[in-house]
Amino acid sequence: MFARSHVLWLRRISFYDNVRYYAGVHQKNPKLQPATATVESIKARLASSSTPTAEEWKNIRLNILNERRFNVTNVDSVVLGLCPNLRMGQSYIAFLNQQGLQTNLAIVGKLLRLYRLKEGKLTEEDEADIWRMYSELREQNAVLDANTCEHAINALTLTKHWKHCLELLEMIKISGTPDSSSYNCIATRAFQTGDESTGWHMMQEMCENKRLPNDDSFLAWLDYSRRQADQDFHSNLERMLQFTNDRSIFLSKRVGTALLELPAEYGIRVQETRITDNGKCSSCKGSLSSIVVSEDMFQSLRDKFLKAVLINKEIFNRTTPEELNRFQTFLAKTLPYDVVIDGLNVAFSSGNQKSHTVYAQQVAAVVRHYVRHKKRVLVIGRKHMDKWRSKEMKYIRENSFLFLTDDLSQDDPFLLYAALESGPKTDFFSRDLMRKHSFLLGDELSSVFKRWQQEHQYSLLSIMPDGRVLIKAPFKYELYAHKSCDNRWHVPLVELGYRIPKVEKQNDWLCLGIE
Repeated sequence: MFARSHVLWLRRISFYDNVRYYAGVHQKNPKLQPATATVESIKARLASSSTPTAEEWKNIRLNILNERRFNVTNVDSVVLGLCPNLRMGQSYIAFLNQQGLQTNLAIVGKLLRLYRLKEGKLTEEDEADIWRMYSELREQNAVLDANTCEHAINALTLTKHWKHCLELLEMIKISGTPDSSSYNCIATRAFQTGDESTGWHMMQEMCENKRLPNDDSFLAWLDYSRRQADQDFHSNLERMLQFTNDRSIFLSKRVGTALLELPAEYGIRVQETRITDNGKCSSCKGSLSSIVVSEDMFQSLRDKFLKAVLINKEIFNRTTPEELNRFQTFLAKTLPYDVVIDGLNVAFSSGNQKSHTVYAQQVAAVVRHYVRHKKRVLVIGRKHMDKWRSKEMKYIRENSFLFLTDDLSQDDPFLLYAALESGPKTDFFSRDLMRKHSFLLGDELSSVFKRWQQEHQYSLLSIMPDGRVLIKAPFKYELYAHKSCDNRWHVPLVELGYRIPKVEKQNDWLCLGIE
């Protein structure tokens, strides 16, 4: 428990002169970190069950001050940021108090955030301390900076005063976008207290702002749903699963474990399963839904790709209208293609320290593979590939169409534009994830682009000594949780839900039947 005298001390030295000012004045570089060796040494000491003595805190503080980037203004915030739990943080505050060292508002923010890391359950006095510190912050500052708001949200959502976080969220939006932690803390607390509307509003808004919901938010929704005798648990569960599909989100194995442990009386049968490359479930023997990009959606994507990506002002910084005209003229003369190959992506797939001959051999091997299958091939490259004088380059020129962009141009937009212009049956060959181009299309078309990409993107695995090419084919089925016609859901799981995984078929799935 944080002694009340320490709270009063923080009030006294943090809010001197009764002046209203910008609360983030001492947090100009919140990501400032000491050297790795210093951090590891301090973390090792603070991982101990015993709190440091005054002499040890003094040495920790001096170790950081000895680095040129730190001074008496920011050192204490850095130390608190390294504290693994509230007990250690309060011990350091007590040390500062004993030494008569002046602190600043950055420390209040860091201390507030540490309440989320308390060992054991928060007491009523802990909640009262959080509210007192937050109240003092607001009394002295008309508007808080984003960092302080985020710290306060992490603490306030542990208390009955959590709805004040909605105002803090709006403050953050003055200068930027709230982080995932802020959204998830509010969503979790909203579900815990039965405020469905606020909880789902936070979930929707964070996804719109490219933030990821975490396990706590999903688990809080499941716990809330289990407590509601007047609501259909099946509907609430399906609402959550459909949300992950609509927003292209993977659930974590932690959430998967909670689903596996649902009591039998809920009428939901959940089993761990594997999905074959042909989209078959090893548990129910059913098939995943095929991804579908309708003719209308494809046409809309093709029509808008040129303006959104290729003529985007940022791209034109690296190409020219003349080059685009040259490319469009080339396409008009050579369309259609069965596959469009990213030449440099293939060439560098075994490393970028090889000879020009090796690069050409790589590309020629892939072209040869498709030519043997009677495919019409376009290779996109850059003009410096003209220097690759070899029989392999001669083979590429004689057996495929070759377009070389300027060396300073981006070639990915040309690759994608050619594939789209060629028609809905054309594939493309590249290891690139194409995330930047997806982003430029906006939310609605981005979803269509990702489905088209998933269906048509092939990539190189390896080239055998005999010249045979091993190719990774696309997984042409739903990647996210979805429902089949027999009232059964297939749910992919990832190790950690808060990290963006590769958009590919996951190894671990749940087969979930609703009776």
